[in-house]
Amino acid sequence: MPDRHLSERSLVTKRRVIAPGLVTLRFHNPRVARETLAGQFVNVLPKSGFGDPMLRRPFSVYWADENEAEIIVQAHGRGTGILAETREEEMLDILGPLGKPWMYQSSDYATAVLLIGGVGVASMPMLTRALELEEIPVQTFYGARTASLIAKDHLSNLHIATDDGSEGYHGSNVELLRTFLDPLLFKEVAGSMSDHAGGPIESPKIFACGPTAMMRAAQSLAAEFGIPCELSLETEMACGIGICQGCPVQTEESIFLQSGRRFKLVCTEGPSFNAEEIVL
Repeated sequence: MPDRHLSERSLVTKRRVIAPGLVTLRFHNPRVARETLAGQFVNVLPKSGFGDPMLRRPFSVYWADENEAEIIVQAHGRGTGILAETREEEMLDILGPLGKPWMYQSSDYATAVLLIGGVGVASMPMLTRALELEEIPVQTFYGARTASLIAKDHLSNLHIATDDGSEGYHGSNVELLRTFLDPLLFKEVAGSMSDHAGGPIESPKIFACGPTAMMRAAQSLAAEFGIPCELSLETEMACGIGICQGCPVQTEESIFLQSGRRFKLVCTEGPSFNAEEIVL
């Protein structure tokens, strides 16, 4: 069996454009498709055989079934721009699956709250499927700059927030989630919002991935309401296997005092962390 720390050339079988500069790439790789757990990632060269740019880019596995897996790519630099232009029948150089999966199998919550910002959606379809197989209720709060940047595939019980008000709640997804957690706010706005069915979310756990500012807000919200929260970090990972030491995240002071470690590596000890244990 191939070592997951050895890269494999993988044929791109489908390219789908969601919005300008935002695409999904589906590739043939039976091992990645079968072994990846929700929250794990692959490290990808912008194109197989290219020497420039030479560093890999990390991408959560967006979906996997049978012998194929998908990643979602937003062009925001040279490497991701090249990758987003990859065409069907071209080859990618894939390393993985890497990292630790989401920690969703616990008894400390009753409802999974998926908090998504932009391309932080990348690991959420796989997490949704895993939660549904465990029969854990899911509520999804998805925020983006505008409606055209929202990838809705494989998500459930979706509540949308857009910065420009083009769809759903006009504002941030964290603000929207607050109305589902605070009974007083819920009572105040429930009548005016069609997706406020039922009542406030009870016994939730937040699973968040998105821009750093959103993640900090999720940390604060979870601490305010005293609910568990897990953060999946998005950062540059040149190697993805802990060799280059290029993806540290600072640990919270009490964790440092207990362990003697000021930093953890996102690639090998994450990308998902308990929100109470790290400093963003």
